[in-house]
Amino acid sequence: MTVNIETTALAIETYFTSEAAEMYCILGGSLVLGLCSLTLWLKFSDQFSTALAITLAMVALLLATAGTSLLIRDGKNARTLLDTLHNEDLFAQQSVLGVEQNRMQAVVDNYQNLRYLFGGFALLGALLIAFTHHHISHAIAIGLLIFALAGLVIDRYSETRARFYLSHLLL
Repeated sequence: MTVNIETTALAIETYFTSEAAEMYCILGGSLVLGLCSLTLWLKFSDQFSTALAITLAMVALLLATAGTSLLIRDGKNARTLLDTLHNEDLFAQQSVLGVEQNRMQAVVDNYQNLRYLFGGFALLGALLIAFTHHHISHAIAIGLLIFALAGLVIDRYSETRARFYLSHLLL
């Protein structure tokens, strides 16, 4: 099997550039959530606002951590793939692309589990709103719903991009 270097390199560059753009959007969204949290913390002193501020700060921190770690990992991964691809060693090219195919297949297969996870967070948030009458639990519920919605939206675009990239790796 020969590797079409130009097509494969373009698929790798496109995928990882799009992933980086998504991570920067996630970091921007984390910043907005952090600013909302800070505003709630500084401007309001009731229990609901305080609980919501803490919950939003935790969601922002979680999203920012995920975005940053993926940016770092993806940058290294893309460089390794492209460097190996431009190497004249056909065995090394096929080997690294085989590893990348397996990694991406695992990523694609995991999206269903992530949908269940985020759906579970959304359900928990909805149940907290429906069956509790305390403002702190409602604030936590709102944070859970924001986290679930963010995760579902992020993964919607990420999954489409991952499937497209995987299809190009399997050519």
